[in-house]
Amino acid sequence: MKNKKVTIKEIAERTGVSIGTVHRAIYGKEGVSEATRKRILDEVEKMDYHIDEAASSLKRKILNIAVVLPKACGEERFFLRGVWQGIREVDAELGSNKVHFQYIESEYGLYCIADQLRILYDTMLDDIDGLITISDSDECNEWIARFHKQGITVILIASNERVEHCFCSVKVDHKKAGKLAAEFLKTTCHRNKGKILVLTGDEKILSNQNYAASFTEQFGAEELIKLKGFGKEEIYDKCRQLLLTEQIKAVFTCNARNTYVLCQLLKEEGKKDLVFVGTDVFYELEPFFEENILNASICQYTKDQGRRAAEILYRYLVTGSREKNKEVLPIGLVMKSNYEYYIC
Repeated sequence: MKNKKVTIKEIAERTGVSIGTVHRAIYGKEGVSEATRKRILDEVEKMDYHIDEAASSLKRKILNIAVVLPKACGEERFFLRGVWQGIREVDAELGSNKVHFQYIESEYGLYCIADQLRILYDTMLDDIDGLITISDSDECNEWIARFHKQGITVILIASNERVEHCFCSVKVDHKKAGKLAAEFLKTTCHRNKGKILVLTGDEKILSNQNYAASFTEQFGAEELIKLKGFGKEEIYDKCRQLLLTEQIKAVFTCNARNTYVLCQLLKEEGKKDLVFVGTDVFYELEPFFEENILNASICQYTKDQGRRAAEILYRYLVTGSREKNKEVLPIGLVMKSNYEYYIC
């Protein structure tokens, strides 16, 4: 049977689909569900039939996907936990479909992920077919360009990148996210006296820049107090001092770690008389929603970002199916009554 030359008609009969569906599945065309495509390709592989160029695809070596992201620990965990979870879920669902995910949980952190990409480039370039990572600085973008030039298929998560250097990026629209946060605050506290404290994050991180800039554009300069910084060591004492000396009516934080720090600070200071909008939804925020310290948070669907990145890269490497080079996920406004549906 192994020496018999296969026909598309035979494959169609065995899988219960049309000849056209088999042809589209084998050659990576659109118009076939992933479940049907998998069933057809599994049947072809099981029979060890040779169908032109599809045979070489089915006989290929294991495809290696490197996932290079900061380890979800410390203050990195609030955002990255969901991303890692989404990627691992896809990996588990795929099983042993000739794709191996190699996880590189970098100790360098978001600041220095470019250093981890350099190590990967120097030591494993010839052993990987695809790369999932994050690129939120000019230095990272330079390394992404190098992988791209070497033929590595790159998917970026939550990145403000040069799209031409990657196969696809999966992200939310930070400008719309900033406008949504501003709209909420304008609605809830426009009559209150005082200023809005805006934690703009790290100026070296491009997503922080765009997110904060979009928010601040919705207000006059006299309405805002802007504070740079990323994490407890950089913002806690400064924010505490501002809360003591300024009339603050609202707070907006444009990243997950600052959201958590402000929740802790406001609880310690007993401040529930201002409106607080944060970013991301993770289980450490649950008590702050319940105690009405955190009034709302912008959901960036971190787990979905991880899932879509893994699905898009797998589909392309296995079937050749191309996606658009940018996938923008929706944003949501999460409050006390619905946070349980979004926590990860």
